Amino acid sequence: MPQITESTVVGGVVGEVWALLRDFAAIGDWHPALPQAEIEDGPGDRVGCVRVFPLAGGHRETLTGLDDRRRRIAFTFADHAAGLPVRSYTSTITARPVTVSDHTYVEWSSRFDCDETDEDKVIAAIRDGVLVPGLKALEQRFGPAVVS
Repeated sequence: MPQITESTVVGGVVGEVWALLRDFAAIGDWHPALPQAEIEDGPGDRVGCVRVFPLAGGHRETLTGLDDRRRRIAFTFADHAAGLPVRSYTSTITARPVTVSDHTYVEWSSRFDCDETDEDKVIAAIRDGVLVPGLKALEQRFGPAVVS
């Protein structure tokens, strides 16, 4: 089962970064590759709610975990959704404080199953089409981490 993990450090304090990430409906507001989302079975912070992307063919993702103490949000989507030949897809975004500099470490990982012949293509699509652009957008929104 492949797993992709990408991470960055952004200039914002963890409380501000987490406030954005924990809003399951807001991903279209900050992620450049994703359109606006609507919440079904909400509110958007209730595990089990569904975010729907009407402008992306009605793609649906289900919130499977929201942990404010660990600043961790997790979601899944149906097999073969989003134009990807994947099964058992799960994704997790975590925000952790970088206490020395008052910055935030953000980690985004996705785990899924797919046919071995599709693995390299799917890894590249998820990494380069979703995870990396999302993390770079967070860097732009909150500013770069500045080492003093």
